[in-house]
Amino acid sequence: MKFFVLIALFAVAAANSYDAPKYEAPKYEAPKYEATKYEAPKYETPKYEAPKYEAPKYEAPKYETPKYEAPKYEAPKYEAPKYEEVTYAPQPYSFGYDVQDKESYNDFEHNEKSDYNVVTGSYRVVLSDSRVQIVTYKADANGYTADVKYEGEAKYPEYVEPQSKASASYAAPAYQAPEYQKPAYVAPAYTTPAYTTPAYTTPAYTTPAYKEPEYTTPAYTTPAYSTPSYSTKVYKTPAYKTPTASPKY
Repeated sequence: MKFFVLIALFAVAAANSYDAPKYEAPKYEAPKYEATKYEAPKYETPKYEAPKYEAPKYEAPKYETPKYEAPKYEAPKYEAPKYEEVTYAPQPYSFGYDVQDKESYNDFEHNEKSDYNVVTGSYRVVLSDSRVQIVTYKADANGYTADVKYEGEAKYPEYVEPQSKASASYAAPAYQAPEYQKPAYVAPAYTTPAYTTPAYTTPAYTTPAYKEPEYTTPAYTTPAYSTPSYSTKVYKTPAYKTPTASPKY
């Protein structure tokens, strides 16, 4: 405790013996200004030398006329196609058909067959004179031979001149004009429609039941008011720092 008291006494004594420093404003000497002589710069006009231009030397191109050579035309060679005939080996066959048409007076029959080398056949036809012509034929390496036969006798019917009746009497058809019958018109009977007065029924009206509304008083709640907390600001005295002595200039 005594130590702290001694320190306090020394601090008070030191404070009484301390002189506040004196501040002297520094001396400022204004700079000396010497006016300089202004000389306008000398401007020399540059010398302009026109460029020397050499005209280019132009040489006309040498044009050589092209040599035209007519193309050599060679006619195409056309070779006729070689046609080889197609030959078929002989094949055996046989056929036969018969035609009978009374309206056109056609009565015809034909049969034929072959065995590679020999062809044989026959045909029959009814002639216009009622005879039947039968031909039997054969064809081989020696040639064609035929045997012709006839059946029946030729008939030529006598011509009979048709008889025409020029004196036939022609009776004109009797035309009877149709009798016109006037249609019987029956006027339709008009019946006055019976009018029925509709029965009027008074509608049944039901008065709606009136229900008085129920009023409910709302419950009022006083809001809770809380006093705001106010905090007083604590004022702090600023700390004063003793200025230190600045050196003299």
